[in-house]
Amino acid sequence: MKSRTAHRWGIDDLHAYCGIACVDVQETAAARQFDAVRAARLEVLRKTVALPCEDAVSYAVNAARPLLDRLGPDGTQDIELLIVGTESGVDYSKSLASWVHALLGLSRRCRFIEVKQACYAGFAGIQFATSQLPRSRRPGARALVIGVDVPPPIRHTFEELSTGAGAVAALVGPEPRLLALEPGTSGYHCFDVSDLRVPSPAEHLLDPDASLLSYVECLKGAFRDYAERCGGADFMTAVDHLVFHTPFPGAVRGAHRALLRSFGHRSPQVVAQDFDARIEPSVRYPALSANLYAGTTLLALMSLLESGRAFPGQRVGIFSYGSGCAAEFCDAVLGPGTGEPAPEGGAHAVLEARTLLDQARYDKVADAAQTPRSGVRDYTPDLTALRELALAGTRRGELLMLSGIHAHRRDYAMVKELV
Repeated sequence: MKSRTAHRWGIDDLHAYCGIACVDVQETAAARQFDAVRAARLEVLRKTVALPCEDAVSYAVNAARPLLDRLGPDGTQDIELLIVGTESGVDYSKSLASWVHALLGLSRRCRFIEVKQACYAGFAGIQFATSQLPRSRRPGARALVIGVDVPPPIRHTFEELSTGAGAVAALVGPEPRLLALEPGTSGYHCFDVSDLRVPSPAEHLLDPDASLLSYVECLKGAFRDYAERCGGADFMTAVDHLVFHTPFPGAVRGAHRALLRSFGHRSPQVVAQDFDARIEPSVRYPALSANLYAGTTLLALMSLLESGRAFPGQRVGIFSYGSGCAAEFCDAVLGPGTGEPAPEGGAHAVLEARTLLDQARYDKVADAAQTPRSGVRDYTPDLTALRELALAGTRRGELLMLSGIHAHRRDYAMVKELV
């Protein structure tokens, strides 16, 4: 499909933070005596394990700081909008973005907001930023958008296997190096459904069947709306690559199959070939992190960009979904930086740098992290795991951690100050 408009605004740089610890998902499934075949169908290999001293603020800062280091002090002054998409907020009034703004040392001329709509929030922030920046009178104005969540693992349930933690930060600006978004090329599908509710920090009420059905319905509806807005785009030819919100790769595989069948493509060979050609590169990193919620769509995009199979000028279709539910299908064009070596090894290096925990150690860390880090007056995190892991990887001393909560005041410190 030929370009319909001049490309100008989009993603110039990306960085992910996926914690410093992980666990083998199939080992957890075996320890929980879950059905092995069902667990394998998730197609999740490892999941990030958040420590008791980590929360959405620390994850967001750790994802964004390398972007600012690459941008430099002068470039950082061009950031005039900070958006944090999350469902792991820590205050009913004060946005999570306010802590991130302060801890990153952003300019007081940079406004900030928090966006919430389950997993859709991260990519919704990208779209909001690209619509706001053209209105700025400052040449070179940029936005920092972070999709972040640190959900508590729903212990001893099947959902524990696909619940990860992580943050992806995106630098949005003019003449983007990685991905150019085109105005008017989005389709939407949104309705009210109680597939996931979080009425308090300690309660995660998930209906997995309703969630998967809503995900598939939203994919079909959002693409239909996109096709109508874009002159009858054909799913098989409209884009070169596909990036889906990835609650787990198996869900993406099933939704893709359902969509193709709705278009009359019922041959298992055709479905499998299309998945391998256009989607498989984007689910590699989500398979190693599990669901990051608001950051997952952006991590899937990083997976594609670092796969070696994406090239400048190619078109990518992006499907973002959030429970509740809201969804969007849009297309974008890969920028001139596609295919270049990722700075500092990219998300691949971040994922590989984590320490793999055995099952006993994972259970100990997860048990210690069960105490909610929001909605509590006082909290002193257990630093045992941090002290054990701090020296197991390079540059971990420069990471930010939650040092405590005192009378609802949150305090943060660098790892090297805590161990």
